[in-house]
Amino acid sequence: MGCNDLQFLAPYFRSILYRRGWSENRSRKVIIDVGANSGDDTLSILKSFQPILQMCHPYSIPIQLISVEPSPKVFCEMTDTVSTKLVEEDSRNSLLLNVALSDKTGHLIFADPGNEGGKLIGDNYTTLAKMTPGELESFSHCKYEDGELTDMPIDNERKSAVPTYTLDLLLSSLEEPGLDKVHRDEEIFVVKIDTEGHDYNVLLGAKDLLRRKRITFIIFEVWTNHFVKLIAQYMMQYDYQCFLLTKDTLVPVQERDWWYFHMDNFTSGWWGNGLCGIKGSNDMQLLWRMYHSDNLKLINSMSSLHHDVKPLLSHQITYDL
Repeated sequence: MGCNDLQFLAPYFRSILYRRGWSENRSRKVIIDVGANSGDDTLSILKSFQPILQMCHPYSIPIQLISVEPSPKVFCEMTDTVSTKLVEEDSRNSLLLNVALSDKTGHLIFADPGNEGGKLIGDNYTTLAKMTPGELESFSHCKYEDGELTDMPIDNERKSAVPTYTLDLLLSSLEEPGLDKVHRDEEIFVVKIDTEGHDYNVLLGAKDLLRRKRITFIIFEVWTNHFVKLIAQYMMQYDYQCFLLTKDTLVPVQERDWWYFHMDNFTSGWWGNGLCGIKGSNDMQLLWRMYHSDNLKLINSMSSLHHDVKPLLSHQITYDL
């Protein structure tokens, strides 16, 4: 992802869960890593929510982590990395899937050089049914034999046909009794998306989850101003407020009240991350206050995002991104 990713935000998210109260704190949370790459984020997420020992009780947050990586080669590297470094309990709390996510289903063509630069490039849209137990078993394991990856070069011409689901279909599949990896109506606390420019399509495939407010926070990658505006407009339909992440500020982006005219230059590209949360929620307000703990004016502005702080934030977006 960009300069600020899920690893950077994990301490804030853990603190938010601790402040919800004991009963809510102890209910399991789902975290979805879309574009998990070689497994570094998978390990980091699990580490961030591990029990803190030598306290009156194991101070931890129960999570179910779902890591999605479409590249068969990179997925195998991820399974190797994760299997050698996870303890048994973490393995039970993580599900690795060699599939893609988009706004349509089918077996889409994936440009698969074998590194983090892979992306969906072609369409072969068909209506996929819910994932079966047999498919889940297949998608959870490396498709290459032992030793095949050792000498496999990076190949910018390589393409793969990848089973592609929407986020709505994937979650409804994992809730089925035969799979039972996610509980029905279980909170999806964070969805992290890093799909080389396909993030907007992934969100388009999550309409039902967004409508039902099942997702608490979404982190996405920013490539161009155009995609920032598309995502902000789309998420507002479901009462989510989006922000650009700088090193010390969450910069609101919303077409009507919180847009910055220099960002209408859609030809300029830059690299960073955005975050969306449920508008007006306690979790979003707490994140805002923690992130701006050294700026009293910003701390007190969250309830209505007062316009008198906009000049400060416009300055931030001009010079920090």
